[in-house]
Formats: sequence, C-alpha cells, structure tokens
Amino acid sequence: MATFLDVGILEYFLPFFVFIFVTVILWALLEKVQFFPGNKAANLVIAFTLGILFIIIPELTQIISLATPWFVVFIIFLLLLILIFIFMGVKADFIGTVFGGDKPNLVVVWSIIVISMGIFGYAFTQVYGEQIHDITAGESADGEGELVQNIGQIVFTPKVLGMFFLLGMAALIIRFVSAPAT
Repeated sequence: MATFLDVGILEYFLPFFVFIFVTVILWALLEKVQFFPGNKAANLVIAFTLGILFIIIPELTQIISLATPWFVVFIIFLLLLILIFIFMGVKADFIGTVFGGDKPNLVVVWSIIVISMGIFGYAFTQVYGEQIHDITAGESADGEGELVQNIGQIVFTPKVLGMFFLLGMAALIIRFVSAPAT
C-alpha cells in the first residue's frame, strides 16, 4: 500500500538531482575562484560537462548520493553549534570572523576539510570497497594480476596507512608551526 512517507519513487529521479547538484556546486565554485574571469559561459559549460559525467558514471552518482546526506547532517550540526554560541552571548560578528571573513580561523577551516574528506572517504569505500578488497585479497582466481595484488597488499597494510597518516599530520604541523604569527 502506498503511503505519504513512501519516497521510493524519488530514486528514479536521483540522476537528475545529482546532475543539478553537481552542476550548481561546480558552477558556483568556478565563479568564486574566477577560473575564467569574466566568462560565465565557459564556467557553465565546464560545470554542465562534469554534471553529465557524474550521470554517465554510476559510481560517481552513488558517491554523491551517499555523501550528500552526511553533508546535510554536518551543516545542520554547524548551524546548531553557531546557534549555541549565539545563545551564550557571543557576538555574531566574532562568529563570522571565525568561520570566514578576511582571516578565518585555520583550525576551523582544517577541521571542516578533514571532516569533509572523511565523509568522501566513507562514500568511496562504500562504492569502491569491493575493488579495493579484490586488490588486497591474497589469491587471484585466474593467476593473473599478482603484481597489482602485491602492491595493494603493501599499500593497504595498517603500518603503511599509519605512516601516510603520520606524514600528513607532520606536514600539517610543520606548516602551522612555521607559519608567521598573525
């Protein structure tokens, strides 16, 4: 029986929603960074082309459909956090300088970047997890691809992944420590 809360029909419109979402977000980013200054048509063509590409490749559509709800939850969390600070008496101008303005707080910016990378990492592992598992699996059925499996086993071991994590953390620490004081 069909109910008002049955939203299964919306899955048929998922490619359209992904196309509109990707096109609008990419067009806004291209306009913001002035990729082609003064040429809005070129930015729109690039965004439109990438939007079509996201429709054609079903894995990209799955990644966007998995990541979008988590970004909505993250944005709602940030808005509620801002409201908590406003209710506690922090001036809205100060909150604006923390999240943006001329010199945003780097801790907040990098926290948002790391959380966003975590959301996309989750989406990528949900979509491409089986292929990664096949790369790191011990034995291949046909005997071919042993080199790829050996490389996959080396790269995806916990020690090597931990090394990459520590190298990334060290690079960020060096960047922040050596930055001039503001």
